[in-house]
Amino acid sequence: MNNKLLSLTLLKWIIWFSITLIITFNVWIWVDPSALSHLGAEKRLIDNYGGISGMVLWQRIAGFVVDALPAGLLIAALASLIGLIRQLEAGNWFAEASERALARVGHLMLWYLLASFLNDTLLVLIATATNPPGERALAISLSSDTVLGLVPALMALVIARMVRLAREQRDELNQIV
Repeated sequence: MNNKLLSLTLLKWIIWFSITLIITFNVWIWVDPSALSHLGAEKRLIDNYGGISGMVLWQRIAGFVVDALPAGLLIAALASLIGLIRQLEAGNWFAEASERALARVGHLMLWYLLASFLNDTLLVLIATATNPPGERALAISLSSDTVLGLVPALMALVIARMVRLAREQRDELNQIV
């Protein structure tokens, strides 16, 4: 196996490991938050409003669902990246399937950013929903992580466009020859 294919195989393993971690921690933190706090994983935002352990069952379920949405979008983007890697392994650098996979990664990352932006706001609403009137909270936050997340999303969309243009030029040159 040459180095290019080996590095792609390694990248696929890293992606699968990342997907496993995303699923594991997203479920674990809502099922048993105290166990993960020993590892340094915590939901500081939620802790400011009473913590996960202080939530009633419907709040935990709603919080999990709200947290699962961006996680699911990120997992879908990573799965699309695996599809792209498979196209590259097959030598289909300029194939329409490669372009679609890249565009899908970009679009899913944009949706992930939107879901991440709304995540903290919805979690605060859920965490304070059972508080008496006047003690409920609304928090809107925009972090640099959200803004920086635009870079890979937009890069994927730009590269997808470049693949399309390269494929069109290749097809045009093949017709001339």
